[in-house]
Amino acid sequence: MFDKDITVVNKVYDKEAKMNKYRINHIKGFWSSNKGITISNTELLKSDGLVCRILMSQKGYVKPNEFQKSEESKWTLKNDDYLVKGIVNSISTIANLKDNYECMKITNVAVKDYGSCDMQHFEISGE
Repeated sequence: MFDKDITVVNKVYDKEAKMNKYRINHIKGFWSSNKGITISNTELLKSDGLVCRILMSQKGYVKPNEFQKSEESKWTLKNDDYLVKGIVNSISTIANLKDNYECMKITNVAVKDYGSCDMQHFEISGE
């Protein structure tokens, strides 16, 4: 189930260049997308949903408050970073990423740390 290629794109502020750069890491996870509309008596609503689940046992994860000081091979899950379905090796801009890949901007990370160690995971949703 957790066998899909996922690219984690973390924003890192480069103090020397005085600009944001992106750190890219590849992991395995589960990706689910739901695109559609909801029709009620008086409204027509867009109901697109993107959810990704990543096992907590994936190597390289660090907590968001430790990420800025961590090495290149580390990754985190925090709001306003991106997850991409598939493998991406480099990006020039986020707009380019959105145009060419199925991706989500992280808006919520839920920690599901109950049950067996083999099933403890992060549930990430976004837009």
